[in-house]
Amino acid sequence: MCAHLRPFVLSLLLSGCGGREGAVPPLRIALSADYPPFEFVEKGKPVGFEVDLGRSVAEELGRGAVFLDMSFSAILPSLNAGMADMAASTITATEEREKNFSFSRAYFREELRVLYQSQRPVDPAQKFRGRRVACQLGSTMELWLRQNAPDCTTVPMDSNVQAVEALKAGQVDAVVVDGSQAESFCERNRQLQSVFLARSDRGYAIAFPKNSPLVAQVDRILTAMEKNGKLQRLKEKWGLP
Repeated sequence: MCAHLRPFVLSLLLSGCGGREGAVPPLRIALSADYPPFEFVEKGKPVGFEVDLGRSVAEELGRGAVFLDMSFSAILPSLNAGMADMAASTITATEEREKNFSFSRAYFREELRVLYQSQRPVDPAQKFRGRRVACQLGSTMELWLRQNAPDCTTVPMDSNVQAVEALKAGQVDAVVVDGSQAESFCERNRQLQSVFLARSDRGYAIAFPKNSPLVAQVDRILTAMEKNGKLQRLKEKWGLP
């Protein structure tokens, strides 16, 4: 598992975790920092909407926050391996995942979109029949493709950046990402366009080891953040709807 961890300095909030005997340990938060604006690396530190969200949750719990950056496919296993206390990384609470992990209430709902090269358009209505479609390994997008587009070749990749590079190189015909990612990639790559695919019903939630006592505490914090407007202010800060 440790081989999946990316070697950069972790972000640490020193609120009651300065190494004193009996101090509350920091909250270990797993993420995959290659998904702007939700989480990405800037000047050697993780930043983004879910990084701010994780810090806010840790502050409300009276704890510091350590962010563990790893490949997306390693995030959920890291919880049951005891490496992390929770994970905030655009994770959807599917029925299959709920068998082995616990989840908070949803804090963000997103639409799925298809990225394609302008000169090589794709039609999602055809369920990508005969096409090679990339997505992030272990993501909701991979689940959607396998359940709803059986006639295409699903190509899971470690990151969306890798998937988009494969699209630009002509190795795949399309990439399925969420709406925020689609907008970001199209802004940076003028040869790309996107089209609506589907709306996420479940949304993104914080994941925990099965039956973690943190779930109820974090749900109360998320509810309070929604009521007092802090959650919406974080979304606006990072350009999210």
